[in-house]
Amino acid sequence: MKRLISILSFAVLCPLAAAGAQLQSPNDAGVSLSHWHTVVRSVNESKKFWITLGGKPLKIDGTEVIKFPGVLVFLTPGAPKGGSFGSVVNHLGFAVPNDHDAITKWHAAGVNAEYAQSVFTGGYLGWAYTPDDVKIEINSDKSITGPVGIPHVHIWVVQSAMPEVQAWYIKMFGGKPAPGTNGLRVNGIPGVSLIVANSQDPKGASPRSVGLIHGVLPTIDSPVVAALAKPPMPTKGRSLDHIGFEVRDLEAFCKKLEANGVKFDQPYSKTRHKSFASTELTDPWGVSIELTEGLNRF
Repeated sequence: MKRLISILSFAVLCPLAAAGAQLQSPNDAGVSLSHWHTVVRSVNESKKFWITLGGKPLKIDGTEVIKFPGVLVFLTPGAPKGGSFGSVVNHLGFAVPNDHDAITKWHAAGVNAEYAQSVFTGGYLGWAYTPDDVKIEINSDKSITGPVGIPHVHIWVVQSAMPEVQAWYIKMFGGKPAPGTNGLRVNGIPGVSLIVANSQDPKGASPRSVGLIHGVLPTIDSPVVAALAKPPMPTKGRSLDHIGFEVRDLEAFCKKLEANGVKFDQPYSKTRHKSFASTELTDPWGVSIELTEGLNRF
């Protein structure tokens, strides 16, 4: 009887464990996307936003986290210095089965969301905006079986730096080069597509390109639009504070990065966080990055 109970328990728990393994398996370099870390004025309002988009709430070491296929979104209380637009990570993104239907549903639920014409392609795209103005691009992909998936990160830098950014993420994290519709792309990091675009493209210097700020389209003379004439700001302290990658054998990986000239903002530690090892760095263009080992358990 005890053996039967053990077998039945294993059969029940294994599917649950598989269902909970949301982060993707690492590439040959041992890297996959792990998380987006946001600074929020209201944890409750931010939870409602991400849950409406299809995420599932949980807590990691006392911090509220929203879980999506391929990425965990951390919500840290604070006073962000600005939204994602104007920073080197211009916006994040997800795919859904039907972008128009998703935007309509979310807007009816009270989310700042819109289906708007792109200044770059002329086609229509879905957009959703967190209460602290992290901009989320929403694309249609009929292969999506759940409500939302396939995260992406959209990096904005001056045009001359675009090839360097692509090459850096390929070298450091095992990515692969790929063409992009409006720039360059880094594939090969499981869980995410990194898009590198020109922040100085004149098409982007408009209220429509900025999108909604606290639910309202900015004016042409607003500080956010005016800031587009300057190089994008670092992410640290903004509503999207940093992005994260899960790494197999993080301690050894850090030594490889050091050998490639990377300087760490916070050294490798197994005790900084209770549930996972971590280290922190900033890429040469201002994207703050946390590397973790252990978040794939959640």
